[in-house]
Amino acid sequence: MRIVKKEGEIVSHPSDGNKRQQIIKAAVKVFSQKGFHEAKVDEIAQLADVGKGTVYEYFSSKGELFQEMFKEGMQFYLRNLSNDLKPDMSCREKLLRIVKLHLKFVVQYKDLAKLTLTEQTYFNEDFHKWIWENRVKKLKLLEQIVDEGVARGEFRQVDSAAAAVALTGVLGAMFSPMIFSRAKINYKELIEPVMDIIFNGLLIRGA
Repeated sequence: MRIVKKEGEIVSHPSDGNKRQQIIKAAVKVFSQKGFHEAKVDEIAQLADVGKGTVYEYFSSKGELFQEMFKEGMQFYLRNLSNDLKPDMSCREKLLRIVKLHLKFVVQYKDLAKLTLTEQTYFNEDFHKWIWENRVKKLKLLEQIVDEGVARGEFRQVDSAAAAVALTGVLGAMFSPMIFSRAKINYKELIEPVMDIIFNGLLIRGA
């Protein structure tokens, strides 16, 4: 299968300062279309408009490039998550902002999100450990927000660790189908009702 650019897409001639990013951007496209095993470094270099040798100046192997591609994406996600949450926000608003940011990331980086779900078998043990450590960081952030909400009187007393796991599960259930399904679903319209169930539950008050 030939890797093609989308109609109207331009891959610019990279300078030394952005060659690495250009290679990673091309790698996302090639890996998402062909998978790890079938993807060739030559194809990534061609799409990035650099020589094959240049790819190896930045990455020692296809495997390292594959893992660095995920690492950059996860670091970008966590960095934006941290920058987007402001101290003066209510805890409800913080959780809603996290969900909206997650949606934005999945939409903007759909190819990378798909690879996260389908190609993890090609990660080495150290990288699996790194991914887990960063997932724990995200869970701890959610726990902190829930604990803060309880302390402020915004949320009732709950197990914050269980709440963090539940919210993470909701995010996966909401957005995983959007990565693979061709059906058009307005996920922005789903956010408010789903978060209403999370915040208010299913039971009628006093029932």
